[in-house]
Amino acid sequence: MADGQKHEFDWRVYADATCAGITALIPIPLLDALVERIFRRRMPGAIARANGRALQPEARARLGRSGSELLSLAGCLLLPLAAVRYLARVIWHKVIYVLAVADAASLVSEYWHRAYLLDHVIRAGHLDEGADGDWAIQMFFKALDEADTSPLIGLARQVASTSHRILGMLLRAARLDDPEVTQTLGEILSSHWAAAEQSLREVALHYNALYVQRRQPGDAPASGRGGS
Repeated sequence: MADGQKHEFDWRVYADATCAGITALIPIPLLDALVERIFRRRMPGAIARANGRALQPEARARLGRSGSELLSLAGCLLLPLAAVRYLARVIWHKVIYVLAVADAASLVSEYWHRAYLLDHVIRAGHLDEGADGDWAIQMFFKALDEADTSPLIGLARQVASTSHRILGMLLRAARLDDPEVTQTLGEILSSHWAAAEQSLREVALHYNALYVQRRQPGDAPASGRGGS
């Protein structure tokens, strides 16, 4: 897996990612963000278990963050503006459902790439004890920041537009932590897996190129990405 080779579709890797993306369809402001956070934080541990691996608590916590630099001074100054923009966006999207589906499709595609890359990094052993996990996590977020997730938005839109009774299903999935609860959501991705993986592999290959650059002697390790 370290070279970005193809592998079989495993819904356990993408269940939480898909759920995190379609939380944009939850018609209740702030609840959507809370449920998204639950699924995002659960992704590293779930993907590690799917691979029979264990993650260090610090690595699991860092990889569950949003990736936004909200803890920086600039981020703190921008929080009030971000809050206003968030409320305006979610209220508008809940009124105009078509826009909510588009928002969810974009988010689902981003989370699929995140899940694929998490799976890739864990399989490669870059987060194992003794490995330079700090460098791997830095390159993980850098690769995600630079990833082109647009090729899968059409497929993600199919998932978002066919999601019925979304609130009840997501709350049940968040409570039970069982991929079987959302198995039906994986049918579309599974049936188009060969084509989808062509886009997903790009983020893994880009991560590989970043990872082999390695940290230069004397560079201070990063404190980790911000975000909740």
